Amino acid sequence: MLTNRYPWSFRMSYSALACIICVVALGLAFLFSSAALQAQASNPAQSQQAPQKSPLVGLPIDWMSRHILFTNGGSPEVEAAAARDPHYWINAAIRHLHASAESNPLPETAGDDAKHRVAKMRRDWAVSLGTTSGAEVDFSEAPAKYSFNVNGTYSCANDFVVYALTVAPSSTQANIVAYNNLYTGTASSSCPNGPQTPPTTDYTAPTVMWAYQAGTTRAKVSPVLSLDGTQVAFIEDNTSSATLNVLTWVSGQGTSVAGPATPGTGGSSLVQLAYTNTTVSGCTAKPSGNTQSSPYVDYTNNVAYVGDNNGRLYRITGIFHGTPTLQYCVAMPVQGTGEVFTTSPVYDQVANEVFISDGTSLFAYTPGASSFTAVPNFPIQVESASATFKIISDPVVDTTNGFVYLFSEGDLSLTNAIVSQINLNTSPPTQTTVAIGPSNTAYNFILPGDFDNAYFASGPKTGAGTLYACGTEPGSSNGDVPSLYALSFTSPNGIINTTPAMSNNLGINASGNPAGACAPLLDFYDGTNDYLFVGTGAGVYGNTSGSNLVTQWTVNTRLTSSSTPTANAPNEFGGTSGFVVDNIGTAPQTANIYFGTVAKSTGTGTCPSGAYCAVKLTRSGLQ
Repeated sequence: MLTNRYPWSFRMSYSALACIICVVALGLAFLFSSAALQAQASNPAQSQQAPQKSPLVGLPIDWMSRHILFTNGGSPEVEAAAARDPHYWINAAIRHLHASAESNPLPETAGDDAKHRVAKMRRDWAVSLGTTSGAEVDFSEAPAKYSFNVNGTYSCANDFVVYALTVAPSSTQANIVAYNNLYTGTASSSCPNGPQTPPTTDYTAPTVMWAYQAGTTRAKVSPVLSLDGTQVAFIEDNTSSATLNVLTWVSGQGTSVAGPATPGTGGSSLVQLAYTNTTVSGCTAKPSGNTQSSPYVDYTNNVAYVGDNNGRLYRITGIFHGTPTLQYCVAMPVQGTGEVFTTSPVYDQVANEVFISDGTSLFAYTPGASSFTAVPNFPIQVESASATFKIISDPVVDTTNGFVYLFSEGDLSLTNAIVSQINLNTSPPTQTTVAIGPSNTAYNFILPGDFDNAYFASGPKTGAGTLYACGTEPGSSNGDVPSLYALSFTSPNGIINTTPAMSNNLGINASGNPAGACAPLLDFYDGTNDYLFVGTGAGVYGNTSGSNLVTQWTVNTRLTSSSTPTANAPNEFGGTSGFVVDNIGTAPQTANIYFGTVAKSTGTGTCPSGAYCAVKLTRSGLQ
């Protein structure tokens, strides 16, 4: 394994940040073209088609963006290897490209956020995803966002956010939908006619860009975008079989979530691969559902990796260029019998290793020409095999520093909820765990936390950076009260400290600390301030009795137990799905977070009564 993998410091002046925009754009353009050429080389028929226009250099942001990490401090060898991975450039774009549009950023006083007045977040829109049971984004998953221009210039027509819904589609209910004209709201708007405050002729809500009844059953996990945004890969799951879908969409098809189109006409298409039903090298056919393994795309090689509910890992070629084809599979030597729900896999292109969990242990495989090869000294057990539901959080792979992070509702004795750091720099790899409250046997999951900007700016091997995680309140019944923890790192090896730097901050919860859990956390650095977003609620079981809350924290300095949120947004019923962020400028409504609610609205707030909603909150209005 290569270690020390990233070329730049993330703490740069705005002028320096602006200078690298063209580098990032050129890098994405080069890798986009290389991927397309490689796909054509493997598909001669495709190369005989009429020449296409130069590809658009846009910015896809989806679940993968938060699970493959690149920090400062990489060696030249690792820098060179990482630069061949489009995920490297996407990661850089997310953390740098705000500079192009924010030449006059609005400063906020840095320091202990306990001194900030807690404000209400500005909910710019909340639009119905449907009233049919399950018309939601799953609590552990996230929408996907596509920005048309990598340089950060917003586009009302071409920027969009995609929601994959856990509902069987019909002529009156989409299971996948995209919205454009995103940068709208009741207080101000930039779409479609340019910045207006207050809006007059501009919209106050987004428009449906396209909506489809794609396939026959629910879209359970997070969608993944092609580099040019013209295709979406997602999993269709009916609990007994899983199908990989690749949707080529056409703007204007489908008028609403209640009036979806069927792909297959006018240039749209849906390519389907029932990958668990096929005998292939490494595995015999064994039909299985897939309730929590999102596809991970290796853009460089036009390959996808995905799991299932039978403890298997699959490699699929031709994901976005050509025809998706199941190439080979491995049945992991899992503990126990019956269904084994795998996490999403994460592929480290620098090391050429795929990481995936069966809910008990972390596995690692090297993909070869015709099969997976198990990486020596794996699997590494993280949680007791007797746990009720086991790990469902997807691995977070820090490819620069050689660490893998997992978040689990229980440890080997099911005593504590934990964060596990696997150190790949030693042979054999070593595991360090940090307790973040009692084992969560009430909800049976702990979802991923996120790292602050200092982690990326300096790297954990300097002792810098903080990992924020949502654990449980000490003394709470069955670990059913969510609580915020801050974890730190040691110098010079970057090993996580076994005692949290901050424990049990209940400010993420509503008054009275109702039972519930957190969605995956999101950190976003806007060039001036570092923000943490936390969604809490009890909606995993359709329950609105939890906090139904989103809180924003300013984390320019590490939080303490007495820190309070900068702002909050109530009435997000059931809590939230995972978040996705865009990172463009200071024009009205153009710097946002997007998510879905996970329980039906009771009618309080802006989400229509009885509906699940897609929601946008503006970061500039969170102060």
